[in-house]
Amino acid sequence: MTETNEWVLATQESGFRRQFDAAALPVRFGGGDDDIRLAGIQESVQIGLLDDVFFVQPRKNSSNVRLSGELLRGSRRLNDGDVIAIDTARLECRISGGKLTVDIKAQVTAGDTAPPDLADVARGSGPRRDDEFEVTPVSFSGAQSADGMHARNAPSKAAWITGIAFGLLAVLGWFAFTAKSVEIVIEPSPTEMRLADTLFKIQLGDRFLLRSGRHRVEAELAGYYPLNAVVDVGQSPDQSVVLAMTRLPGLITLRTAPEVNADVLLDGESLGRTPLVDVEIVPGEHELEFAAPRFIPVTRAFSVAGGHEKQALSVTLTPNWAPVSLATDPPGAEVFVDGQLRGATPIRLELDAGERALEARLAGHNAWRGTVRVEPDVAQDLPPVVLSPADGRVELLSTPSEASVNVNGEFRGRTPLRLRLTPGRNHEIVLTKPGYEDAVRELSVAADSGRQLAIELTAQYGEVEIQSEPANAEIWVDGRRAGNTPSTLRLTALDHRIEVRQPGFATQSAEITPRPGFSQTLAFALEALDDSTGSGYPRVLRTTLGQELRLVPAGRFAMGSSRREQGRRSNEVLREVELSRAFYLGTREVTNAEFRAFKSDHDSGTFGSESLSGDDQPVVRVTWDEVAQFLNWLSIEDALQPVYEETPAGWAAMQPLRSGYRLPTEAEWAYAARAAGLDQELVYPWGQMLPPPDRSGNYADLSAGDLLPTTLVTYNDGFPVSAPVGSFAPNAVGIYDLGGNVAEWVQDVYVIDVAPAGELLVDPLGPAAGRSHVVRGSSWRSYLQTDLRLASRDYSTDRREDLGFRIARNLE
Repeated sequence: MTETNEWVLATQESGFRRQFDAAALPVRFGGGDDDIRLAGIQESVQIGLLDDVFFVQPRKNSSNVRLSGELLRGSRRLNDGDVIAIDTARLECRISGGKLTVDIKAQVTAGDTAPPDLADVARGSGPRRDDEFEVTPVSFSGAQSADGMHARNAPSKAAWITGIAFGLLAVLGWFAFTAKSVEIVIEPSPTEMRLADTLFKIQLGDRFLLRSGRHRVEAELAGYYPLNAVVDVGQSPDQSVVLAMTRLPGLITLRTAPEVNADVLLDGESLGRTPLVDVEIVPGEHELEFAAPRFIPVTRAFSVAGGHEKQALSVTLTPNWAPVSLATDPPGAEVFVDGQLRGATPIRLELDAGERALEARLAGHNAWRGTVRVEPDVAQDLPPVVLSPADGRVELLSTPSEASVNVNGEFRGRTPLRLRLTPGRNHEIVLTKPGYEDAVRELSVAADSGRQLAIELTAQYGEVEIQSEPANAEIWVDGRRAGNTPSTLRLTALDHRIEVRQPGFATQSAEITPRPGFSQTLAFALEALDDSTGSGYPRVLRTTLGQELRLVPAGRFAMGSSRREQGRRSNEVLREVELSRAFYLGTREVTNAEFRAFKSDHDSGTFGSESLSGDDQPVVRVTWDEVAQFLNWLSIEDALQPVYEETPAGWAAMQPLRSGYRLPTEAEWAYAARAAGLDQELVYPWGQMLPPPDRSGNYADLSAGDLLPTTLVTYNDGFPVSAPVGSFAPNAVGIYDLGGNVAEWVQDVYVIDVAPAGELLVDPLGPAAGRSHVVRGSSWRSYLQTDLRLASRDYSTDRREDLGFRIARNLE
């Protein structure tokens, strides 16, 4: 045949290539007069193209043809990669882009062909693939080649008709074999249904024979949108497709009575304003809401039939207001509703429902005020309002001010005060103030008049005699100097604070209210101030955070420990120490809650699984510098002079020590812990001997056995880590936890004392500078005899989980 660029089938054999267009198909392969002759081959097959699908079928009396190893008995669809075995020849098929290339191999390997199953051939049975074609063989004639090879005579007309008939039968057979039985159900049932784009289809009752693939279904029914759907027919031989038609919307008319432009919401979405005519609404149940200014909203359920059926709905709107009539005597008063002017009396008002504030104003008359409850669409005629002549206005002043004012027995306020009084009658005005005589006035005012009335109150006095021992003390009354004792003072009959001051003595004070006509006496026994005993000073001070500091009297004691004391360390040099002045010491260690008032984000953390951050647990994990900054902050809060200043080397206490809050010195801490209030100095917080008695403090006990490697084996205080401050009994001067709970920072810089033995140290403050600070006292981690002793000294430069502090302060 003549080669063309529009070929659809090509053969290749020993480097020779031939091409065939669609008109030349089918092409026969085999012996005899076949288009493609295969040497030594008697069997024959033909390859054709039908509806863009290549197929192969054995020719008559060809029984030894296999397709990809399976015996070929009828028409079969060719797929890319299929191999056709004809006796000893092999045809390898490649399909790409709608074109078939057949590579002809004269030699085949074992297994490509096999003798036919004669029994199966006789029965016409055997396995069939899904892509077999039931096509009856017909007589084809190939196109004449250009070189005259395989040329044939033109077929007769009868042959053509017979060929076409057999071709149609083949197509019908192929279609019947490959078509699927499909039931198409449309709800509701349409009056007209068609498969618009499907060429090959056969309808059998309510089912269709259709090829696999996509098919367009069109249907029509009055009252419904036309159906235009694409369905996919799969490979199953029996299928069912269900489609639904969509009903047309209804044509709805909506009105209101009275006719107002009401906003309409359909299922919560805006639909427009009434009147609405022939609005399209989808079929089904809906909720319609009508809302118009000054009318009560109305909601209706409405069922739409759809199918362009016309329906109408009219709703009656109820006014959300009512007419209210108001008249005054005399008439002509301006009327205000909720502060807005609405006209003059007599008047008929249209008021919105609810409680409304009314006011009527007329020159020369007192304003009338009232309220009215307006019910929707319920008319009201209010009772006539009689307007009284305008009050007279009086501005009332007194000296001194803040006097209580009663008018006709009714309390009206305190001076200075503006009064409104009814004209044409007498009014009794009474002014009262403690320490002053009552002032009574009678007053009459003209209508709509104004005046000012000033009244000077007469003071009441009483005599108070002030005495003191010793005499000649200064007398101060309400913060002002008033003479020296003894003295008799004439004071107003009010509350007064009397103070008596004498250098070297504690200031004393008292509150007194003089009584007119009765003499009173105040006698003060002044207490001499003693810096050593603390006499004349307060026994207890409180910070602005509520912390309690207790007075510790001065004293003399031995600081350090004897070389004979068991557990002694070399840094516990024994020295005689004298504290010449009493001082104040915090009764409890500073807590987490108190420290967080200064530093809100502070977290003392945990130890193991136990928390150290409870509000009433002692604060820990704080450096000495952080402690100094907290104490300065607290001093400023309580209007005291801060003790610490920041230096290039860090924070340090300024000397002499100022009056603000500070840490105790090491000597003060040791004295308060070991000797204050006692005849014999203590070795341990509880006494002279081990072991600690029950409930004597918080140490490394049995309850901490899961947290600490070593504990006191016979002691249990019940707290694995730190306890709430003050959980155990105080010592002789009322101080808690000077042993146990947490160790404590003190003021001194740490050194090993090298002072000469026998030298008396008076009010020692320690070295002026150094890197570390002294730590005193045992903690909840302590179990060794060395650490439990009150003489034990430690030092640190950083924070620890068992190290906190307490507050101290000078006498003044």
